[in-house]
Amino acid sequence: MPLIHEFLIAPKIGFELNQIVRNNNGRINKRKSGIDYLVELDDELFQYFSDTLKWIPNETENRFGLNYCGLTVMYSNGASVLKKIITGWYEIFKNAPNEIKLTGNYFWRDQIDKGEYEKIEVRKANLLKILSELITLCNLVEDNDDLIILHLGI
Repeated sequence: MPLIHEFLIAPKIGFELNQIVRNNNGRINKRKSGIDYLVELDDELFQYFSDTLKWIPNETENRFGLNYCGLTVMYSNGASVLKKIITGWYEIFKNAPNEIKLTGNYFWRDQIDKGEYEKIEVRKANLLKILSELITLCNLVEDNDDLIILHLGI
């Protein structure tokens, strides 16, 4: 299973993480979990966006940013900032070619003195769809104080 970050909408009161049911492949089963809105973002794209995701206010311990490996809770103010950030990325990638090639993290293979940058390849239509779905999540939470966005890190 690839490393993914999951974003979902939950009621501010009455939702328990143990309600989430996962399929055999580790992905959330929306129907069995009673979740209407779920967006999955590949870890390599999450890392590509990571500097800008640090600006998002949240209701968890660190107060800003998204917890890479754990849970992040965002109320309407966090949803509003996330929406602005994701909308900015959407506008940038709207102008990209159909096959997008991005430069990822630097890593080393077998030799300790020689490394290279990871290459991220993604289809423009797929990326814009994911970003659009995230914007929809943000709109729903931004307009309803009874809802939250939960980010489940890898």
